[in-house]
Amino acid sequence: MKIIQKILTMVSSRCSDELSGLSAALLLMLLPVSALAQSGVWYLPEHNETVRVISVAAGNAFARDTYLSASRYDGWAIGLEGDSWTGYRPDRLFSYGRSLSSVFFSPMTNRLDGGSTLEAGISDYLAFLWPAIRNNRQDLLIGPSAMFKANVLYNRQNSNNPVNGAGYLAGGLSVDYSLRFSLLRYDMAMQATFYAPLAGLGFAPDYDQPYWYMYNYGDYGKALHFITPFNNPAFLQQVAFVLPCRGTRFRVGYSFDYIGNRLGGHSRNIFNGMFTIGCALRFQNKEWNQ
Repeated sequence: MKIIQKILTMVSSRCSDELSGLSAALLLMLLPVSALAQSGVWYLPEHNETVRVISVAAGNAFARDTYLSASRYDGWAIGLEGDSWTGYRPDRLFSYGRSLSSVFFSPMTNRLDGGSTLEAGISDYLAFLWPAIRNNRQDLLIGPSAMFKANVLYNRQNSNNPVNGAGYLAGGLSVDYSLRFSLLRYDMAMQATFYAPLAGLGFAPDYDQPYWYMYNYGDYGKALHFITPFNNPAFLQQVAFVLPCRGTRFRVGYSFDYIGNRLGGHSRNIFNGMFTIGCALRFQNKEWNQ
């Protein structure tokens, strides 16, 4: 078990963030675990049923900004995360809906020159999912998704124009995988999620474009951009484990969120790696009991 724990720790490390979900899934599929029925510790909601997870998050943040000069900032981050799955009617093309929302705050410092910046942001990922695989042991859901994201960087090194805000609205692809297993006589589940926006609209003004000018004169032409993975790459990856504890289901996970842009004459990249812990709740609409 110590060897397995070390492997899982390495998979969750920052240096392998982009492959952690796939690696964890493959590792668990190779373990001598037993399949569980749909009534195990985790299963997808039925029609008009919603499973919701409310989590607190803490981790680290990293930003690279080219304002004034190329600068790198890093620091800690805290936030809240809400995650939910909803079951639709069986006759629909997409049987499930997924929503993942978060809000976070991070103070960061530039270790080279001692400057600092503050970041605050919100994000919401919505997905409509079709079950490519669904059985007693595992579920694989795929489908289109929509992303809304907004964040603000307050650069304390510049007193003239310290605030830079950006917002993104895009559509893309989502993959949602879950695996139910039993280990050391405990029923558990592993979840892996991947979102990747492909095209949309981004609000990212140049630093020399005053916000008051845009507001007073309605000149937003230079601040609105058509975004693709070539000029505005972004993705969200999440790996989590659902664990039972005295009738309650807890979920412990790690989310890696990245967005970058080369818009408005400058470029910036923002990473957030957040460890989350939350409680899973299950809701049913009134129509379910009729």
